Amino acid sequence: MTSYRLFNILGAILFGGIALQMFIQTSGSKKLTEAGIFVAVSALLYFILVFIFHKNRNLFVPLMAVLFVLSTGMIFLQVLIFGGAH
Repeated sequence: MTSYRLFNILGAILFGGIALQMFIQTSGSKKLTEAGIFVAVSALLYFILVFIFHKNRNLFVPLMAVLFVLSTGMIFLQVLIFGGAH
């Protein structure tokens, strides 16, 4: 079994379990829609990164660096972008 196939199987199991948990625990259609969009975007990003890792590892590391910078930046910018605090 190749690492590409293994990562795809693990991703399908992981995001399938998250989706199942989302349907079981989420009440209300608005919250279910928001959670569904988040899980779908996360799964899409995961499978795109697995594909890029398999095809071109030289591109994978800079993409992960950009994702790290954007994720870290969102910690501090979420109040400005989405308004209000918790």
